[in-house]
Amino acid sequence: MRGDDYVGSYTVKAIMDATDGTLPEGSYLFDAEDSVEALIGTLAKLGLKHVIFIDACEMGMPPGETTLLSVAETSYPFFTTHGIPLKVLAERLLSESKVWVLAIQPKQTGFDVSLSKEIQHAATNVSELITRGLVEGGESIAR
Repeated sequence: MRGDDYVGSYTVKAIMDATDGTLPEGSYLFDAEDSVEALIGTLAKLGLKHVIFIDACEMGMPPGETTLLSVAETSYPFFTTHGIPLKVLAERLLSESKVWVLAIQPKQTGFDVSLSKEIQHAATNVSELITRGLVEGGESIAR
């Protein structure tokens, strides 16, 4: 309902569709939608080495620009659409994991039902890259 803020869910759904839900052992995909806080507990119980959140983040960049950051590099109010900042949740509940944010600069986050063209293009590129990495064991990502 918030336009480009849907980019994380859109990307995860595209990966699930492309892989038919079949992921390599030890790989998981979750669509947190607007309840990241509820998902953090599940992630903590899995004891994951790496966790990557895909989200629309205001970074002052052109729409669709994508950046991979350690959650430790982020600062409040980096995630203003979540009840509790992701950095705080990750530090407290995922302290044994390396936590990353794949941040995508939104064009608009007003109430709308569709992604902007720039964000849809970025999400498609990200989902294709991650899908290739999952299918090919990460080799395509390093190329």
